[in-house]
Amino acid sequence: MEYRVLGPVDLWRDGRSVPIVGLKQRTLLAAMVLKGNQVMSHDRLMAALWGTEIPASGRKLLHNHLWSLRRLLSTPAHLSGTPAGYRLSIPPGGSDLDVFTAATRAARTSLAAGDALQAAGQFREALALWRGPALAGTRDELMLTEGAALEELRIAALADRIEADLSLGYHADLISELRHLVTEYPLQEHLRGQLMTALHRSGRTAEALEEYRIGRHCLRQELGLEPGRYLSALHQEILSAAPVEKPVRPSLTDSPSGSTNSPSVTPRQLPADIVRFTGREDSLRELDLLLSIEATAVSITVITGAPGIGKTALATRWGHRRMSQFPDGQLYIDLHGYSPGEPVTGMRALHQLLYGLGVAQDAIPHGMGERETLYRSLLADRRLLVVLDNAAKADQVRPLLPGSSRCKVIITSRDSLRGLAATHDVRAVALDVLSPEEAVALLTAILDCQRVAQERGAVESLARLCGYLPLALRLAAAHLASQPNLPVGDLVARFLGDNRLTALDVEGDPRVGVRGAFEVSYQGLAERQQQTFRMMGLHPGPDIGLDEIVVMTGEPQGDVGSAVDALASAHLVYRNSGGRYVLHDLVWLFARELSFAHESVQFRYTALSRLFDWLLHAAKAAMDQIYSTSTIDIGLKSERPVHELPVFERFDAAAAWLDLRYPMLMSTIEYARRHGWNAHVWQLAQILDYFFYLRNRIDDWLATLGLALEAARESQDHNAEGQTLNALGMANLMAGHLRECIDYQQQALDLSREIGDPAGEAYALNRIGYSRLWIGEFRQAIADSNRAIDLYRQSHNEQGEISGTVTLAIAYLRMGRPADALSGLRRCLDFDRASGNLSDEGYTLTLLGDVYDSLGDLAMALDHYERAVRLNQEIGQCRFEASALSGIGRIDRKQGRLADAVERHLRALALIREGGDRTTECEILLDLGHDHLAAENAQEALTNYQLALAIAADITDRFLQGLAHSAIGEAYNALGRGEQAEARFREALSILAPMGVPQAEDIAKRLR
Repeated sequence: MEYRVLGPVDLWRDGRSVPIVGLKQRTLLAAMVLKGNQVMSHDRLMAALWGTEIPASGRKLLHNHLWSLRRLLSTPAHLSGTPAGYRLSIPPGGSDLDVFTAATRAARTSLAAGDALQAAGQFREALALWRGPALAGTRDELMLTEGAALEELRIAALADRIEADLSLGYHADLISELRHLVTEYPLQEHLRGQLMTALHRSGRTAEALEEYRIGRHCLRQELGLEPGRYLSALHQEILSAAPVEKPVRPSLTDSPSGSTNSPSVTPRQLPADIVRFTGREDSLRELDLLLSIEATAVSITVITGAPGIGKTALATRWGHRRMSQFPDGQLYIDLHGYSPGEPVTGMRALHQLLYGLGVAQDAIPHGMGERETLYRSLLADRRLLVVLDNAAKADQVRPLLPGSSRCKVIITSRDSLRGLAATHDVRAVALDVLSPEEAVALLTAILDCQRVAQERGAVESLARLCGYLPLALRLAAAHLASQPNLPVGDLVARFLGDNRLTALDVEGDPRVGVRGAFEVSYQGLAERQQQTFRMMGLHPGPDIGLDEIVVMTGEPQGDVGSAVDALASAHLVYRNSGGRYVLHDLVWLFARELSFAHESVQFRYTALSRLFDWLLHAAKAAMDQIYSTSTIDIGLKSERPVHELPVFERFDAAAAWLDLRYPMLMSTIEYARRHGWNAHVWQLAQILDYFFYLRNRIDDWLATLGLALEAARESQDHNAEGQTLNALGMANLMAGHLRECIDYQQQALDLSREIGDPAGEAYALNRIGYSRLWIGEFRQAIADSNRAIDLYRQSHNEQGEISGTVTLAIAYLRMGRPADALSGLRRCLDFDRASGNLSDEGYTLTLLGDVYDSLGDLAMALDHYERAVRLNQEIGQCRFEASALSGIGRIDRKQGRLADAVERHLRALALIREGGDRTTECEILLDLGHDHLAAENAQEALTNYQLALAIAADITDRFLQGLAHSAIGEAYNALGRGEQAEARFREALSILAPMGVPQAEDIAKRLR
């Protein structure tokens, strides 16, 4: 875990940025990082979040933010509560601020010891950690106070770094930088003094004295003060000194004195700097580490990435930015490793490099060994940058590597060049596509800003369609720049309607286009690698597993694995954090284009059919472990695949398998529906039905079942249609669409009766009974569930009976009949354990906790709630975990532990908001309000009750609406607002009385 505050506030875990949502969450994290390992009081944390305008519910909201923040951490225990407040535990080096502080301390120690060279490198390494204004993205107050203090630390380190460079004699090279800094910080006397020193020692004494005059005028105008002792003494020193004709030591940009055997040429061979370069700040900082490395051998950085990703642009930009660090020059050669024609040989490359170093044509040796020897001899005492662009293999660059540790080497390649690491000190900088913001910035830099502002949405769409690939973005921008009257939206429409690769070709020079760049890499592959690449383009995506490629190709896994490794090494594919393979959007289009050009229709159909059959059986195997029995039978309409299926022995392994492949499964269902694999569509949707519920993927659930219903009806498969209608009912129930829920389930019931399907009829009745719980029709829910249970018994479907029994138990609980629910739920728990359905067991344990709570047996209730919390944490079911945790909070309240009750309900609320179940959120808010009412905080209780009512109304849950109105009445009573309380009680009674629930009787008695 790494905390970053020296720029936009960020949190990194396992090498990836963790999204931090919201201004307050970033502010909270920043405040705690600044006080790392120290306890921050509640008051200080609230002041950081709200300043002087802390809301009445500030303490509760603070806890919500803290719990949300804790869940982002790799080890939540690192954010711990104490009686005095909260502490964020940060290990040494765990924040960029900590690293910066340690690095500047070491640099100042080196400077004090007289080692200016090492100090300068250490300061540069520390300053490279800054990514912009400190604490960016937090509240203005924090940035203006703490952020300004951090900026002072940066300026102090920058001034010390310049001091080190001045002591090394790099006066002339510092003038431009110091002029910029003095303009930005005109009242910083130390920086102005350094500029005066640099000017004077460069022989520009008159300008140094003029800087003093300007600084004095500025200080007098702004502050009414004269320059301080340091600046005045320096001024007198310059006035009394003899004019300096030249720098004390050579400038960084001057040629070295060299030996008599060395040519007196300072090569500056870098190509022109890239016009309108944007982004890549992190990668530029990684390259800066080259400057801080004190090595005994040459240091090498390899910039790798896909075609068109901007490797050469990055190397060129960095070389120009850091030109002053290489006083003896910069060598550059394009090795044409991925260009049409033959790559540059070692002999030719050495000839070009030697000539660039000033060796006459007739003095260049003819033998390879002699050329290498001369090349390394010429570089032995030089501080020089060597850029080896577009390298194909490690063997191509080995003869071109200097022997001197003073030289630095940057290599760009589509290959990872892993072989170099065996013999050299190699760092890798792997480039990915630009971020969406960087991509838009690049388009904006090339196009007219007003044009971009007028069509911002179209520009963002264009960036997305270019896959954020720099080459594609520049080609699209060039196309628009050449036609200033062409709306950006028209080009976007063309991209959507045509082949994007063709749209990104350059007329008359196809090698410059994106397709041409990909083609060169493809032609460099072996035949088996090419075939594997084409198969990956045929896959629906967005990511691909090795097992899926094996199924599609029918080739041995070892051969396929070797081919994919070669594709990854060539950066045509890359491996994501889950171990699956991904093709950039445009690379995928290219691979798909090749697949259609090389493979027959029958070949492609067979390969995809094998894949879809395998996915059906594999997903079914996973779901059998997660939810091992079903109330309806999904008879797979495909033979068992010949390829090996995954074996799952635990819930978490099966769930992890599905989580990892979830985006691919969604893409597969959509692709199968578009291209006529209808049976696979509805079967996959049915197999994953409970998983959608388990992971609360409501939108995907609805969309996928919509495709499944189309597929079933198109296939005229009535059983599939009925099952899908029932599933759609449940999905709509979870989405809060109660009217649509009942409608779909009634359609399923009518269809099952029409075709004579008692199993389907039982399932539909059970679903309808469950749905009636949300509209307060408890008596009808009991009747429907009992009818469903009878039908299940006739067909010996025990799982169906259990499902109906759960519905009965919930109805009994809501009607105030917990004793009637107890025996049925005990049987359900036994069944869940016997069948291994952990998710159902976690739900049943929570319901049993509710039953014992209603019966007044708080010890038994607490035991069941705690077991439910542990089990649901184990399987990652935050919905049921939150419900059980809320139950523990209710027991805390009943036993007088009000602070504990509030704490547990806030934790439950944070959990359920992450899980997204609004019904449970409403119930928890009601409980939280009861906590506050019991603590005689009626206003806070009212706030929570009103939030609960808003949710209940939004999801049209009549029972919860009635409870919320009654609770608001209680709060109004406590606040002395009797008339408003009575109105709420009457509203609650009108809702709850027809349901026959005990709460209605209590309200009626109160009103009498």
